[in-house]
Amino acid sequence: MSAFRLLSVLLPLVSVSLAAAASPVWRPFSPDSPWNQRIPAGAPGDRGSAAAIADLALRGPLYVNIKDWSIPVYFIDADQTPRHDVGDLRPGIYGAGFAIPRSIPIPDGAVASPPVGEDSDNHLCIVDKARHLEWGMWAARQDKTGRWFTGLGAVTDLSGTGVAPPWFAARHELDSHRARASGFPLIAGLILVDEIKAGRIDHALVFAYDHCRTGLFIPPASTAQVAQLEAVDSRGIPMGGRIQLDPAWDVEHSGLSAAGKIIARALQEYGAYCGDYAGANVLYAENSPEAVRVWAGVLQSGDLEAVFTPEMIRQHFRVLDMGNLLPGQNLEVPPPYAISFAVAGESGPARIDQLTRTITVYPGKAPATKVRITWTLHPRLTRAEIDGRTLAGGSAEIDLAGASTLKLTAPDGATNTWQLVTSPAPTRP
Repeated sequence: MSAFRLLSVLLPLVSVSLAAAASPVWRPFSPDSPWNQRIPAGAPGDRGSAAAIADLALRGPLYVNIKDWSIPVYFIDADQTPRHDVGDLRPGIYGAGFAIPRSIPIPDGAVASPPVGEDSDNHLCIVDKARHLEWGMWAARQDKTGRWFTGLGAVTDLSGTGVAPPWFAARHELDSHRARASGFPLIAGLILVDEIKAGRIDHALVFAYDHCRTGLFIPPASTAQVAQLEAVDSRGIPMGGRIQLDPAWDVEHSGLSAAGKIIARALQEYGAYCGDYAGANVLYAENSPEAVRVWAGVLQSGDLEAVFTPEMIRQHFRVLDMGNLLPGQNLEVPPPYAISFAVAGESGPARIDQLTRTITVYPGKAPATKVRITWTLHPRLTRAEIDGRTLAGGSAEIDLAGASTLKLTAPDGATNTWQLVTSPAPTRP
């Protein structure tokens, strides 16, 4: 077993003594949520990890967004909190739980994250721990009369996994959307004051940067980042991609502040999911006015900067295996899409490239002449043909040796052709 894998097993056992003595700190989502799952020993890296991390490192050191461009969290009792008829800045654009008529609990004195302006995210997160609910808003702001508006709002059940259905599988597409580009709830991955006080973060973090990959995503994300400035669809880590700090890296003698060490250990044990676009490499700490006051002298935006340098990031981080990237609601390559494709008895899962429309299958060393394949397509009711033979029902038996093209025809008549490539075994990173 490599040192990297061995330490990923041992690390949870040697957490700081302060954490061992502290009482449990509240965290959202169910125990089986991806946000609450430690990275297991032997978790494979992504085949494109080295290139993706090198690109991430080129964007600069790692910071923590606190005062600006973060998430203010207001913990409330919904029964004791004023209700607001929150309006739409974009009429008709809202996520699950924000259907009209609305009655959204927002405490008096709540403010969205600065900076305030048309080009700002202005996130606002309202959480009722007892009810396990989050009301999350993007572009939240009040007009001169005091009425609240939002560019997109959604309600999340914090007793569940916190993972929305992919946009193409949701009953209504916008049900997959949340106040982040990734479809993540706002509380997900956030560094909370109580966690730093307790000496331990027991969940994955969320990070963002300006080279995040657009148009594609993987769960736990449910939507993709739109093309923006330096963000394109041909490189970078997509929404839902997970990075990890090498568990062998010496946190204790790193020179980090006490809070910085807590964050570093979380990055080793749980990693961080790519959840948004940002102008720098950043993590997020809660930033209500009260939280910002508490952070003073405890956690500063630049606490990681001197240690998590570009070279350190390049040497000590990796991207976990992402599998097949799913098509985002804004992918420049138009539908129909192959969402999944499998061959009975395969030696490894098929690789689907949405940009080149290529499906590479691994039927094994000695595949049968006839094999059963299964697939999932979008839009629903899209027709499939392999080398001129029409397939139906999501499953069929074919002569894989003779198959070379998959033609898809959507209900609206849109068509495209995918190349089928066979390979004896998938390459390992």
